[in-house]
Amino acid sequence: MDGTLQTQAAHLPNEHLDPLTGLPNRAWLEDALRRALNDGRPATLALLQLENFYEIRSWVGKSDASFLLSDIARLLQHNLPEGVMLCRCENYEFVLLLRNENSVNARPITDRIKQALQSAVSESIPPQLELKCAVGLAASEPGVTGPEVLFARARHQLSVALFRRHGEQRLSAMHEVDGFDPLDLGPALERQPLALNFQPIVSLMPDGVERYEVRCQLPLDKGRLAPVRMFEIAVQNALGGVIDRQLISRALGILRERNRPAMCFFVSLTQNSMVDAGFHHWLRAELAGQTHLARQLVLQISEIDILIAQHHLQYLCEHLAGLEIRLAVSNFGLTDNPFRYLPLLNADYVKMNLPADGAGDGKRQLRQTLHKLRDSNIQPIAALVENFNTLPLLWRSGVTLAQGNCLAEPTPNPTFQFPQELRIKAA
Repeated sequence: MDGTLQTQAAHLPNEHLDPLTGLPNRAWLEDALRRALNDGRPATLALLQLENFYEIRSWVGKSDASFLLSDIARLLQHNLPEGVMLCRCENYEFVLLLRNENSVNARPITDRIKQALQSAVSESIPPQLELKCAVGLAASEPGVTGPEVLFARARHQLSVALFRRHGEQRLSAMHEVDGFDPLDLGPALERQPLALNFQPIVSLMPDGVERYEVRCQLPLDKGRLAPVRMFEIAVQNALGGVIDRQLISRALGILRERNRPAMCFFVSLTQNSMVDAGFHHWLRAELAGQTHLARQLVLQISEIDILIAQHHLQYLCEHLAGLEIRLAVSNFGLTDNPFRYLPLLNADYVKMNLPADGAGDGKRQLRQTLHKLRDSNIQPIAALVENFNTLPLLWRSGVTLAQGNCLAEPTPNPTFQFPQELRIKAA
């Protein structure tokens, strides 16, 4: 950031300042980002997230946590190179705006700041905890149309890093592996509706409920865009919310049309919607006059997205609970201690990311996890079941919901005939 903007930031009116730290707030930052993008010089947004601050707050109390946030703000300012602007956003996130040569060296700069912060703060928190922070970077480049895209790309980088940390690989959507230009996704979503597919979540014991996961793909004039890649492009370009709203709106439309109270749709929610303060307002408007449909909708959230947007998610879940919308966690078991984050969202279901056909440690881990889920009154779903022979182990372990191509592949309409009874003999 140039000296002119730094001077402006030092004399900001109260509406552009964070009241706790005295730093510029997000509203001011977004104006600065627009100016930075318009002038065409190198700029990088660094989203610094205090990953586990809600845990620290629960230990030290809300008042001491506020003092600690103020200390963190001062430590960050003290370690900033000249020409880097620091802002505080909502939900325990700080943002650095780096310009020109600082933008080119963004990763070394943020690594030094992160290390200094963690070392200094460790003396101020209980010994059984440590401050965990992560930094996601997003640079101004073709396709970045505004601040919302920079924030989305920085947050997406955080999720990719977490997937890698836990041994999961994800596509890098900015590489045109299939010849699709990522910049074409927005216009394509405006031109035509998504093609929906429904995969049943089969109950191994009859319970009278028809559950489907709502999936989608983008019809193209030539070729086909893989859904995983489409969602990654969308999230990176702040278009995930457009897809989420279309899927939810159409799912609710089908529920209204079918008028079958036993039908239930699982719809995945992207991190774009999770951090969108206006999403729950839109959802409430969609349900206006027919709030009973909320009990037939389950919003599905990835465990990794919980980690990179946990404070935003806690706020969102308070509103979803008021609408009586249920929640499911996908990729459950990907991290070392998934139960640590469940209190944030009060989940009703989890889709397990655990070995279902293993022996020894894998089998033991499955049983321990299922025992904890039963104690928490959370219903497990065995996802991605590709081998029918895995069902006996699941059955004996107490899993009654399963999803996978060996049971039923996705179809354009929710027409799966649920069996009245499915008996599985022990192997």
